[in-house]
Amino acid sequence: MLLPLAGDGTPLGALSLARPPGAAPYTVPERALATQFAQQAALAVVVGRARHDREQLAVLEDRDRIARDLHDLVIQRLFAVGMTLESARRADPPDAVRDRIDTATRELDATIQEIRTAIFALQQQPDEAPTSLRTRVLRETGAAAGTLGFTPSVSFTGPVDALTGESVARDLVAALREALSNAARHARASRVEVTVEAAAGDQDHGAGAVRLTVTDDGVGIPPGQTRSSGLRNLARRAEALGGSAEAGPGPGGTGTRVTWHVPR
Repeated sequence: MLLPLAGDGTPLGALSLARPPGAAPYTVPERALATQFAQQAALAVVVGRARHDREQLAVLEDRDRIARDLHDLVIQRLFAVGMTLESARRADPPDAVRDRIDTATRELDATIQEIRTAIFALQQQPDEAPTSLRTRVLRETGAAAGTLGFTPSVSFTGPVDALTGESVARDLVAALREALSNAARHARASRVEVTVEAAAGDQDHGAGAVRLTVTDDGVGIPPGQTRSSGLRNLARRAEALGGSAEAGPGPGGTGTRVTWHVPR
């Protein structure tokens, strides 16, 4: 016996009831009971879907509220602090004070980039998250916090999701995972910065490129040491896509900077 499951005229499925071969046919009361059960089952499905939709809507509304608060309150306040520091710098302070102001300004810029990245992640629909390169990068850096002892800072430049194909995105995430693993094993760093850049390119500069940069403030690469197997893997992945990978000292000659660069 097959009975339709429908809610508000919308097909939801079917209820199938079976008896052994040679059994007696279903009686009228049995058919009526099964029909009532099918109607109740369809109602339960409709109610369950409606409850799920309400819960999903509440989550999305809360994420929108958090994103608005971050943009309207936190970022604006950070901008104000940065402008105050810039005005103090123009007042010609001593060199030591100027260096501290420059450091604070850079930290504010990095914080603003991280908040913007968080806002973008909050604004993604749940079904978009698995295919978003931004989300995959954030997931990798979040997972690395367990081995590093802290969460790396992350910034994005350009429309990385729109300009990065799946093959490049897959290798970029693998390269990021390798670079973070190297930093956790060897760098003894207290800070790691991850930057993903995507440029569309133009008639003068070619087809554009995607660049991953991972910088730490650790002990750096010992003099005379050849590239590890992990760095060789990074280079091979980049070369297979027509790009390159390099590792060297970080800003000011301290720490390590790994750059992974491929054409778009």
